[in-house]
Amino acid sequence: MMPARTTKTTLRRTLITLALATTVVAAGCTSSGRSVSLYGAQSVSAATTKKSEATKDLSKIRKDVKAAERREGILKRAVARDEKRLKRKNLSKKRRDSWEKRLARNEKELKTLTRDMRRLSWAESRAERSERSANRSLERARRAEVDAKRRADIAAKRKADDARIAKARLDSADEEKPRRRGLGLFGKRDYERDEDDNKRVASLTGSLFGSRDPALKNIDDYRARTDNSFALAAIPVDQIDKRYYRQEVKYRSSHKPGTVVVDPHAKFLYVVQRGNTAMRYGIGVGRQGFEWSGEAHIGFKRVWPKWTPPVEMIERQPELAKYCADCGGMEGGPANPLGARALYLVADGKDTLYRLHGTPKWNSIGTAASSGCIRLMNQDVIDLYNRVPTGAKVVVLS
Repeated sequence: MMPARTTKTTLRRTLITLALATTVVAAGCTSSGRSVSLYGAQSVSAATTKKSEATKDLSKIRKDVKAAERREGILKRAVARDEKRLKRKNLSKKRRDSWEKRLARNEKELKTLTRDMRRLSWAESRAERSERSANRSLERARRAEVDAKRRADIAAKRKADDARIAKARLDSADEEKPRRRGLGLFGKRDYERDEDDNKRVASLTGSLFGSRDPALKNIDDYRARTDNSFALAAIPVDQIDKRYYRQEVKYRSSHKPGTVVVDPHAKFLYVVQRGNTAMRYGIGVGRQGFEWSGEAHIGFKRVWPKWTPPVEMIERQPELAKYCADCGGMEGGPANPLGARALYLVADGKDTLYRLHGTPKWNSIGTAASSGCIRLMNQDVIDLYNRVPTGAKVVVLS
């Protein structure tokens, strides 16, 4: 049997520990909502400190619980022993009174300790939840740190790529000799220096092709070449924003793979692919490009198509009268406004008068020109022509 003074001291220490533990846990739980929201913005070290504190608090409370359980066992044995002694018949009055007082004191302490143990159990549950919350916050902070590092690496790589592009532009500008790039009637262009353009594309390809930037994956395709006996001029890619290069991008869509999605306002055309990706092309948009939207399909396609100017354009530019419908239109070729390929959209069995076509005016990509539908660089419209079949669904966003 423990002395009464020792019993009271132990109980008082247990109650003080309980009060402190409850205060710590309550404070942690009161601010748990705020802490969780801030952990995402905190550093890993701060989140680790929070987790360490929560684990330390939980460990302390569990020690208090074990101490209380041991004390409870001692008191229960003391009560049982006193009750057994009091059942003896040959007890003196003095001894009986002493044991009865001791029994009453132990029963009272046991009752108080039982109530305190319930509070400790509640505090332990709250501390466990606080520790789990700190663990989750630490994981979020670690993921945020990894994401921040990845974004920093991407930004640094983009900065380095932009610097290389700028340097390539300066080098090509210094090396390029003056030449005529003027366009006559829809551009009888001087193609004498296509070999120089090829060298410029090759320069960019050599310095940038090794990077992971998807915009540069197909840059080598913009060189000059011969297509169906026509000379296809090289595209000066160093003079075009690289976001308008043909490239594969992440693209979530409810449309099936193979669907063509035209976004006239963003100046992009997408061919939906599997795996939430799409092949994206930079486009130029004319007035007609905003006049129609909806769903259609590719009714037919043409290689180096003829072009017939509308009556309204002939009225504004009488010199185009020789290309009217009665005159047979303008034959396909490098100067033809429809470029190397044209895809004609049909809806409900009728021609929508909406076209996806190439253009010799590469510098109109990414802009809203005065006339025409949807225009792509000639190298891109050839790729689009080969990529989507006749009958493919086309969605033009409004």
